[in-house]
Amino acid sequence: MKMKNIVIYSPDFSLCYSLLMYLQTQYKVVATTDMDVVSSLVCNGSADLVIMDTEPDSDVLSKCEQFKKCKSEVPLILTYVFNNRVKEPEGKIKKFVNEIFYKPFDLNEISSKIPALLTSS
Repeated sequence: MKMKNIVIYSPDFSLCYSLLMYLQTQYKVVATTDMDVVSSLVCNGSADLVIMDTEPDSDVLSKCEQFKKCKSEVPLILTYVFNNRVKEPEGKIKKFVNEIFYKPFDLNEISSKIPALLTSS
């Protein structure tokens, strides 16, 4: 069975690395701190699932919209620290993302959701 490709984006390199180490036994993982890399991987069909560690704002919203235009079937997971200023953008971004996890999150919880998201895509 072909390993699925997971793309992880975070401005925090250590989080990228932790997720990479945690998921790499089951998936092909690309971790990046550059959102443009994520865009090109999604749009050229190299991503089966994307995990983005970033607060929802207008830039992230437009990226998610772009991903869905490129490859509507690619599931998106968003992780961030919840606070009051993200309430409004979160409402808008929910149209585009499949799951939201608030930090601190449990890696087991995220990894347990991945197989179902990958089979539905």
